[in-house]
Amino acid sequence: MKTKVLVVDDDKLVSYEIKSILDNNGFDVDICDSYSCCIKNLDTFKPELILLDIDLHKKYEGIQIGSYLNSKVNIPFIYITGYTDVETLKRIQTTKPVGYLSKPFREIDIINNIELALYNKKASLDNNKKSEEQPEERKYSKPIKRALEYIDTNINQEIKTDELIRVSGWSKFHFIREFAKEVGMTPYQYIFDEKMKLASSKLKNTYQTVKEIAFDLGYTTNSSFTNAFVKHSGLSPSNFRKKYCR
Repeated sequence: MKTKVLVVDDDKLVSYEIKSILDNNGFDVDICDSYSCCIKNLDTFKPELILLDIDLHKKYEGIQIGSYLNSKVNIPFIYITGYTDVETLKRIQTTKPVGYLSKPFREIDIINNIELALYNKKASLDNNKKSEEQPEERKYSKPIKRALEYIDTNINQEIKTDELIRVSGWSKFHFIREFAKEVGMTPYQYIFDEKMKLASSKLKNTYQTVKEIAFDLGYTTNSSFTNAFVKHSGLSPSNFRKKYCR
Protein backbone atom coordinates (compact mmCIF):
# COMPACT_ATOMS: atom_id res chain seq x y z
CA MET A 1 0.00 0.00 0.00
CA LYS A 2 1.29 3.45 -0.90
CA THR A 3 2.31 5.88 1.85
CA LYS A 4 -0.15 8.79 2.05
CA VAL A 5 1.36 12.30 2.02
CA LEU A 6 -0.67 15.50 2.32
CA VAL A 7 0.82 18.63 0.74
CA VAL A 8 -0.49 21.88 2.27
CA ASP A 9 0.48 24.92 0.19
CA ASP A 10 -1.55 27.74 -1.34
CA ASP A 11 0.94 28.11 -4.21
CA LYS A 12 -0.44 25.72 -6.83
CA LEU A 13 2.78 25.64 -8.82
CA VAL A 14 4.72 24.48 -5.76
CA SER A 15 2.10 22.00 -4.55
CA TYR A 16 1.72 20.37 -7.96
CA GLU A 17 5.48 20.24 -8.43
CA ILE A 18 5.81 18.39 -5.13
CA LYS A 19 2.86 16.13 -6.01
CA SER A 20 4.50 15.21 -9.30
CA ILE A 21 7.76 14.34 -7.54
CA LEU A 22 5.99 12.21 -4.94
CA ASP A 23 3.74 10.51 -7.50
CA ASN A 24 6.84 9.48 -9.45
CA ASN A 25 8.35 8.05 -6.27
CA GLY A 26 5.39 5.86 -5.41
CA PHE A 27 3.51 7.97 -2.85
CA ASP A 28 -0.25 8.55 -2.62
CA VAL A 29 -0.60 12.35 -2.58
CA ASP A 30 -3.39 14.83 -1.88
CA ILE A 31 -3.24 18.63 -1.87
CA CYS A 32 -4.71 21.30 0.47
CA ASP A 33 -4.36 25.07 0.59
CA SER A 34 -5.77 26.12 3.99
CA TYR A 35 -6.12 25.33 7.69
CA SER A 36 -9.70 24.05 7.37
CA CYS A 37 -8.90 21.89 4.36
CA CYS A 38 -5.94 20.32 6.15
CA ILE A 39 -7.90 19.52 9.31
CA LYS A 40 -10.71 18.00 7.23
CA ASN A 41 -8.24 15.78 5.36
CA LEU A 42 -6.87 14.36 8.60
CA ASP A 43 -10.11 12.34 8.75
CA THR A 44 -10.92 11.90 5.05
CA PHE A 45 -7.50 11.29 3.50
CA LYS A 46 -5.75 10.08 6.68
CA PRO A 47 -2.19 11.12 5.76
CA GLU A 48 0.84 9.42 7.27
CA LEU A 49 2.96 12.53 6.77
CA ILE A 50 2.30 16.20 5.93
CA LEU A 51 4.38 18.68 3.93
CA LEU A 52 3.31 22.08 5.26
CA ASP A 53 4.03 25.56 3.93
CA ILE A 54 4.56 28.13 6.70
CA ASP A 55 2.56 30.91 5.06
CA LEU A 56 -0.77 30.06 3.47
CA HIS A 57 -3.52 32.61 2.91
CA LYS A 58 -2.60 34.14 6.28
CA LYS A 59 0.89 34.80 7.60
CA TYR A 60 2.14 31.88 9.69
CA GLU A 61 -1.10 29.94 9.08
CA GLY A 62 1.06 26.88 8.44
CA ILE A 63 2.69 27.24 11.87
CA GLN A 64 -0.80 27.42 13.36
CA ILE A 65 -1.54 24.08 11.68
CA GLY A 66 1.78 22.73 12.97
CA SER A 67 0.81 23.73 16.51
CA TYR A 68 -2.50 21.90 16.12
CA LEU A 69 -0.81 18.77 14.75
CA ASN A 70 1.74 18.79 17.56
CA SER A 71 -0.89 19.08 20.29
CA LYS A 72 -3.75 17.01 18.87
CA VAL A 73 -2.55 14.28 16.51
CA ASN A 74 0.41 11.99 16.03
CA ILE A 75 1.23 12.74 12.39
CA PRO A 76 4.78 13.85 11.50
CA PHE A 77 5.04 17.02 9.42
CA ILE A 78 7.76 18.82 7.50
CA TYR A 79 7.68 22.56 6.95
CA ILE A 80 8.24 24.11 3.53
CA THR A 81 9.63 27.61 3.84
CA GLY A 82 11.33 30.37 1.95
CA TYR A 83 12.38 31.98 5.25
CA THR A 84 15.70 31.32 6.98
CA ASP A 85 15.67 34.16 9.53
CA VAL A 86 16.19 33.35 13.21
CA GLU A 87 12.71 34.43 14.36
CA THR A 88 10.96 32.17 11.84
CA LEU A 89 13.20 29.22 12.70
CA LYS A 90 12.37 29.72 16.39
CA ARG A 91 8.65 29.65 15.56
CA ILE A 92 9.18 26.47 13.54
CA GLN A 93 11.06 24.68 16.30
CA THR A 94 8.42 25.26 18.97
CA THR A 95 5.84 23.19 17.04
CA LYS A 96 8.23 20.21 16.79
CA PRO A 97 8.28 19.39 13.07
CA VAL A 98 10.33 16.40 11.95
CA GLY A 99 12.17 18.59 9.44
CA TYR A 100 11.95 21.54 7.10
CA LEU A 101 12.66 22.18 3.44
CA SER A 102 13.99 25.52 2.23
CA LYS A 103 12.79 26.87 -1.09
CA PRO A 104 14.01 26.28 -3.74
CA PHE A 105 14.25 22.57 -2.94
CA ARG A 106 15.61 19.58 -4.81
CA GLU A 107 13.81 16.29 -5.41
CA ILE A 108 16.41 14.38 -3.41
CA ASP A 109 15.89 16.72 -0.43
CA ILE A 110 12.14 16.08 -0.42
CA ILE A 111 12.47 12.30 -0.68
CA ASN A 112 15.29 12.05 1.89
CA ASN A 113 13.34 14.16 4.43
CA ILE A 114 10.20 12.08 3.97
CA GLU A 115 12.01 8.75 4.19
CA LEU A 116 13.83 9.82 7.36
CA ALA A 117 10.60 11.07 8.95
CA LEU A 118 8.76 7.83 8.15
CA TYR A 119 11.65 5.74 9.47
CA ASN A 120 11.72 7.69 12.74
CA LYS A 121 7.93 7.35 13.07
CA LYS A 122 8.14 3.58 12.64
CA ALA A 123 10.96 3.37 15.19
CA SER A 124 8.91 5.40 17.65
CA LEU A 125 5.86 3.16 17.19
CA ASP A 126 8.00 0.07 17.72
CA ASN A 127 9.33 1.54 20.96
CA ASN A 128 5.83 2.40 22.12
CA LYS A 129 4.74 -1.21 21.68
CA LYS A 130 7.35 -2.22 24.19
CA SER A 131 6.16 0.31 26.75
CA GLU A 132 3.18 -0.05 29.04
CA GLU A 133 -0.17 -0.03 27.23
CA GLN A 134 -2.12 3.20 27.43
CA PRO A 135 -5.63 3.25 28.91
CA GLU A 136 -8.37 2.63 26.37
CA GLU A 137 -9.68 5.78 24.72
CA ARG A 138 -12.92 7.02 26.20
CA LYS A 139 -15.96 6.09 24.13
CA TYR A 140 -18.51 8.72 23.16
CA SER A 141 -21.78 8.44 21.29
CA LYS A 142 -21.56 9.43 17.63
CA PRO A 143 -23.40 12.77 18.07
CA ILE A 144 -21.14 13.80 20.95
CA LYS A 145 -18.06 12.64 19.07
CA ARG A 146 -19.11 14.79 16.08
CA ALA A 147 -19.51 17.76 18.40
CA LEU A 148 -16.08 17.20 19.98
CA GLU A 149 -14.44 16.86 16.57
CA TYR A 150 -16.13 20.08 15.46
CA ILE A 151 -14.71 21.83 18.53
CA ASP A 152 -11.20 20.51 17.86
CA THR A 153 -11.35 21.59 14.22
CA ASN A 154 -12.71 25.05 14.97
CA ILE A 155 -10.95 25.79 18.26
CA ASN A 156 -9.41 28.91 16.67
CA GLN A 157 -12.86 30.43 16.08
CA GLU A 158 -15.86 31.43 18.15
CA ILE A 159 -17.90 28.26 18.68
CA LYS A 160 -21.59 28.60 19.48
CA THR A 161 -23.65 25.94 21.22
CA ASP A 162 -26.32 26.17 18.51
CA GLU A 163 -23.76 25.02 15.94
CA LEU A 164 -22.80 22.04 18.09
CA ILE A 165 -26.48 21.13 18.42
CA ARG A 166 -26.80 21.25 14.63
CA VAL A 167 -23.75 19.03 14.19
CA SER A 168 -25.01 16.50 16.73
CA GLY A 169 -28.46 16.20 15.15
CA TRP A 170 -30.12 16.18 18.58
CA SER A 171 -32.54 18.62 20.17
CA LYS A 172 -31.06 21.37 22.33
CA PHE A 173 -32.24 19.88 25.61
CA HIS A 174 -31.11 16.34 24.74
CA PHE A 175 -27.71 17.48 23.44
CA ILE A 176 -26.83 19.59 26.50
CA ARG A 177 -27.96 16.83 28.87
CA GLU A 178 -26.05 14.08 27.05
CA PHE A 179 -22.95 16.23 26.56
CA ALA A 180 -22.75 16.93 30.30
CA LYS A 181 -23.38 13.24 31.04
CA GLU A 182 -20.72 11.89 28.66
CA VAL A 183 -18.07 14.61 28.88
CA GLY A 184 -18.60 15.65 32.48
CA MET A 185 -19.15 19.37 31.83
CA THR A 186 -21.24 21.74 29.73
CA PRO A 187 -20.29 22.48 26.10
CA TYR A 188 -19.38 26.04 27.09
CA GLN A 189 -17.03 24.86 29.84
CA TYR A 190 -15.43 22.25 27.59
CA ILE A 191 -14.74 24.81 24.85
CA PHE A 192 -13.39 27.26 27.40
CA ASP A 193 -11.07 24.65 28.95
CA GLU A 194 -9.78 23.50 25.55
CA LYS A 195 -9.02 27.07 24.49
CA MET A 196 -7.21 27.76 27.75
CA LYS A 197 -5.18 24.53 27.53
CA LEU A 198 -4.06 25.50 24.04
CA ALA A 199 -3.35 29.06 25.18
CA SER A 200 -1.22 27.75 28.06
CA SER A 201 0.74 25.52 25.69
CA LYS A 202 1.34 28.38 23.26
CA LEU A 203 2.47 30.72 26.06
CA LYS A 204 4.93 28.15 27.37
CA ASN A 205 6.22 26.70 24.12
CA THR A 206 6.00 29.33 21.39
CA TYR A 207 7.24 32.86 20.70
CA GLN A 208 3.81 34.09 19.67
CA THR A 209 2.73 37.35 21.24
CA VAL A 210 -0.30 37.43 23.54
CA LYS A 211 -2.17 39.28 20.79
CA GLU A 212 -1.35 36.56 18.22
CA ILE A 213 -2.45 33.81 20.60
CA ALA A 214 -5.69 35.64 21.35
CA PHE A 215 -6.38 35.95 17.62
CA ASP A 216 -5.52 32.26 17.01
CA LEU A 217 -8.09 31.23 19.60
CA GLY A 218 -10.89 33.35 18.19
CA TYR A 219 -10.80 36.26 20.64
CA THR A 220 -11.37 39.64 19.05
CA THR A 221 -9.56 41.69 21.69
CA ASN A 222 -6.59 41.27 24.02
CA SER A 223 -8.71 42.24 27.01
CA SER A 224 -11.36 39.55 26.45
CA PHE A 225 -8.64 36.90 26.11
CA THR A 226 -6.76 38.19 29.16
CA ASN A 227 -9.90 38.18 31.29
CA ALA A 228 -10.69 34.63 30.22
CA PHE A 229 -7.14 33.45 30.92
CA VAL A 230 -7.06 35.07 34.35
CA LYS A 231 -10.36 33.36 35.16
CA HIS A 232 -8.83 30.01 34.13
CA SER A 233 -5.35 30.21 35.65
CA GLY A 234 -5.38 33.07 38.12
CA LEU A 235 -2.57 34.74 36.18
CA SER A 236 -2.45 37.14 33.26
CA PRO A 237 -1.01 35.64 30.04
CA SER A 238 2.19 37.70 30.44
CA ASN A 239 2.72 36.65 34.05
CA PHE A 240 1.93 33.03 33.20
CA ARG A 241 4.59 33.09 30.47
CA LYS A 242 7.17 34.63 32.86
CA LYS A 243 6.44 31.94 35.44
CA TYR A 244 6.39 28.87 33.19
CA CYS A 245 8.35 29.76 30.05
CA ARG A 246 11.24 27.41 29.40
